[in-house]
Order: sequence, then structure tokens, then C-alpha cells
Amino acid sequence: MTPTGTWLAAADFLPHVTGAATTAERLLLLLHYGINWDTGWVGRRREMYWDHHLPDRVRVATYTGGSDLDRWWSTVSADLESAPSTKDQRLELSVLLLEDSIPVLTLLRENTTALVLRTRIVAEAVQAHRTTTSSTTPPRSRR
Repeated sequence: MTPTGTWLAAADFLPHVTGAATTAERLLLLLHYGINWDTGWVGRRREMYWDHHLPDRVRVATYTGGSDLDRWWSTVSADLESAPSTKDQRLELSVLLLEDSIPVLTLLRENTTALVLRTRIVAEAVQAHRTTTSSTTPPRSRR
């Protein structure tokens, strides 16, 4: 399973999207999970991340990032200081960036709010799953 597939599985209650929406959703998940929350500027401004910083940067990059996904990713990931942190994330990103750019960029521009909302729902579901899993796992005994 891909990294985004794992994250989406935590929010299996969400209706599945198809086509270009699948690519857009997965790119936003990789963007979100690639942010350096500890040292990057976004981590210091979390209170406005979901409602302001993420949607604005995603939308603006569709205009300033050119007409292909590679340039869009370069623009938005630099703005948000985001980069895939694992080999599997890098591999998935490289595959997604090969998708037909225009339909994905159109969705990212015109449906930003809905796509960011889905990303937030998935991130919250992943966090809830992690919290539940860690609280139900018995602690290891020390020797």
C-alpha cells in the first residue's frame, strides 16, 4: 500500500474520489505530511494553517507554478517547506507528478476548499487512529 493509501484507510468513512481528484487529494496529503512542523515557519503558525496558509499556497501555486504538476509541486512545496520524508513517499510523489497536469491543476485551483477539507479530515482520522492505537497497546516491560 502507498503512504497516501495508508492515510486514506484511516478515513475509510469518506467517499472515494476518482480520476484527477484522486491525484489532487494524494498530492495534498503528501504536501501536508511532508511539512517540517518542528523547524519550519508553518509549525509556528499552525492556527491559520488549514483555513489560510495551506489553501492559499495551493491555489496560488496553480497560477504561478506553470501548467504542469512538477512546477506546481516545486512552488507549493518550497512555499510550505515540505518534502517527502521517506523513500515510499518520494516514489509515490514521482508517480503522481506524471499524471495529466491540467485536470489536476484545475481541481486544485477550483476545488481548493473541498480538497483541503478532505485532507484535514484524513489527517484528523490518522491522528485519532494513532492515539487509539498507542493507548490500547500495552507498554513493554522493562528488563
